[in-house]
Amino acid sequence: MRSLLFASFCLILAACSSRHFVLPEQIHFKGEDYVVASHSQIDEMQQLLYLPQNSSQNPEDWQRGFLLFTDKNSAQKSLQERLTLRQKAFAQQASTQADLKIEDGELRSQVLYPPIERQPNYQLEVSRGRDLACGFGQMQFSDKRLGFAKNLQNLTALQAELKGLAKELAQMAWLIGCAHAS
Repeated sequence: MRSLLFASFCLILAACSSRHFVLPEQIHFKGEDYVVASHSQIDEMQQLLYLPQNSSQNPEDWQRGFLLFTDKNSAQKSLQERLTLRQKAFAQQASTQADLKIEDGELRSQVLYPPIERQPNYQLEVSRGRDLACGFGQMQFSDKRLGFAKNLQNLTALQAELKGLAKELAQMAWLIGCAHAS
């Protein structure tokens, strides 16, 4: 009987102390408002795609998007472990340019994906991720560009724009919060 009471107490205590992510309904970035267009969840990870408010809101066909990714992180992966995993993944993509680092307690990335057969655009992607009381959270902005960067001058312009996006994202207020489950 005591063990049943103790187990019940532990469950109640765990429920009271568990935290969940708090995510915004709308995001303002680069002079544009983004609203939730899709939400997916697998186990303890979830991803929300925010698209410009005045766009078609089609998660399968978009040019600019803001993504929020959360992971309850029960595996206790450190930022360094996440960085190493990403470095290994990008090392296998020879034509993708990725700058990944841990800076100011955040996992930051700047990635330039080249056009491929099923995706004829360049994709500029910048992100910031950090450990939170409720797990790991990441904010990411992606911008697809027509595959015009056939010459080095245009590619250099995209790289400069990627750095500018990363700077803007780094200056943006953090959007992912935690709250106690009710």
